[in-house]
Amino acid sequence: MPREPILRIRSIAEKPMQRLGVLRPRHLPAFLGIGAQKSGTTWLHARLREHPSIYLPEEKEQHYFDWNFHRPLADYARVFRPAGERLAGEITPGYAILSEERIHFIAAVMPRVRIIYLMRDPVERAWSQVVMNAVEIGDEDPTAIDDATWLRRLGDPRVRRRGDHAAVLDAWSRRVPADRIMIGWFEEIAEAPADLLGRVHDFLGVERRTPVDSGVVRPGLRVPMPPGVRAGLVEMLHPELAALAERYEGRCRDWYERWCG
Repeated sequence: MPREPILRIRSIAEKPMQRLGVLRPRHLPAFLGIGAQKSGTTWLHARLREHPSIYLPEEKEQHYFDWNFHRPLADYARVFRPAGERLAGEITPGYAILSEERIHFIAAVMPRVRIIYLMRDPVERAWSQVVMNAVEIGDEDPTAIDDATWLRRLGDPRVRRRGDHAAVLDAWSRRVPADRIMIGWFEEIAEAPADLLGRVHDFLGVERRTPVDSGVVRPGLRVPMPPGVRAGLVEMLHPELAALAERYEGRCRDWYERWCG
């Protein structure tokens, strides 16, 4: 029998025991960066790879718990074997919107895992994601896309879920204690990158190190948002903006006042 079907069968057989917290392979990561998409995770990956006490794979997004869950957990753990005594982690923004079942699995196999989540203004984040999909990936001319098409894409559930920070944090908080979840802010990367990175180092329990390069690694394309799209998007995201402002105040209140005040 070819190797791939054997691996799938092995994975299916092992997963129930792993959900019970047994048959855990060695070398699983100690922390995960779960997003949000288009919120500075590429910057975070690059900065953490500079630290001598932290190990992240060269490839930023492993996508085990979303795209590659059919493979054995030991295959995923093997990625972190080179860490040695260093603190191992990985960053995959897609993990932010994992199902409750997958989050439960992660908590079972990595009971001490720490979670890092970077938040960004939901309006700017959604626009950045849709522009990336259309222009950078789809090679479309943004001037040829009408407002209705932009708004349809912005309203896609996959886009909405990735920017619903309160829902993401609620889902993860049901399985991971609050003291093992850190929230950072996209704006800090431009305003105070060393301070943000220092807080991440403290959260992970490693010595603070000054970043070698403080800039945003992938700023993305700057495509102006048409006024009609802006109005429609703000109306669409009003519930998320209001919920964040009520819960977190500070920057989230600023987002709400900027778009809805």
